[in-house]
Amino acid sequence: MQKRRLGRTNLEASIVGFGGWPIAHLKKQEGVKVVRRAFELGINYFDTARAYWDSEEKIGPALEDVRDECILASKTHLFTRKGAEAYLRQSLRNLRTDRIDILQLHYVDDERLEEVMGPDGAMETLKEARSDGKIDFIGVTSHYPSALIKAIKTGEFDVALVPLNVVTRHAADELIPLAREVDVGLVIMKPFGGENFIQQCPEFGSLLRGEGKDEMARRALKFILAHDVTTVVPGLGSIEEVEAAARVAEEFEDLDKEDESLLLKNFEEPYCRNCGTLDVCNRCQPCPEVLNIPAVLRFYECYRRWGMRQWAKEQYRRLSTKVDSCSGCGECEKRCPYQLPIVKMLREADETLRSQ
Repeated sequence: MQKRRLGRTNLEASIVGFGGWPIAHLKKQEGVKVVRRAFELGINYFDTARAYWDSEEKIGPALEDVRDECILASKTHLFTRKGAEAYLRQSLRNLRTDRIDILQLHYVDDERLEEVMGPDGAMETLKEARSDGKIDFIGVTSHYPSALIKAIKTGEFDVALVPLNVVTRHAADELIPLAREVDVGLVIMKPFGGENFIQQCPEFGSLLRGEGKDEMARRALKFILAHDVTTVVPGLGSIEEVEAAARVAEEFEDLDKEDESLLLKNFEEPYCRNCGTLDVCNRCQPCPEVLNIPAVLRFYECYRRWGMRQWAKEQYRRLSTKVDSCSGCGECEKRCPYQLPIVKMLREADETLRSQ
């Protein structure tokens, strides 16, 4: 299986890694077998977290005898010094190792970044653990590229984990070029838009123009790896899924002209970058009328750009607050870092997504 250099860590990671969330739903013996099969097929990057129930406890015994042939990446979502210390101790026990290659701060947003970097924050624990040889590198994860941009600019992080797929491609705007410039390794999550996204949204599969899961996965992977990233970590919860992911990785080739025209379409202005934090979904929030502005604009983008029409309409119908509640106060536009005409975009979205 092809490998790529993970930024300044100089670790060589398989282009497809193992996302450890789904094995939390398996019995321990079955989960161990799934992890071991991934290793046997050439996958050497294993991503897990203390938040993923007993995922670490399955990855640990599965890889204990081949520990030095693997890259173990775990996470802490406790951002105080003491909280991170406790999590690290438990992760080392669960993973049956005396060191973790990459320990990541999980779901960091703007406010939490200040917390972890401040006095008695988790960064103190991570730096001390690195000095003691308990971890090798420090990473950070977020669903929002803007939060990762701010984190990377501190110079403290070696690796970043972010979503990227044919629909959610905002990481390509600024984050990927910045990471390349400062040599931070990029790992990609949610290659299919979310857990079981292809099955839940047939239009997503149609966009990838694939006959069967393998072909759709192949196109999704080709899109992601056409960018300057190291590895993608789909959630893998069965031996069947592991074997399919390995096949896709082994057959990976760069984009051809047909794929480029299909997958590398540029966004046209104006469009929402989904720029926010974890607690406040975007900088345009909170809306005085409690309208989920980024969700509306995301559904509209999926409708008009990607042809995901039925899905987008269904998602919009499920929102408890619709655009007709908008007073047009313009507070969202004042906060938007990209000066988007949000009120106008919302009106257009509402008209489109309510149509029969």
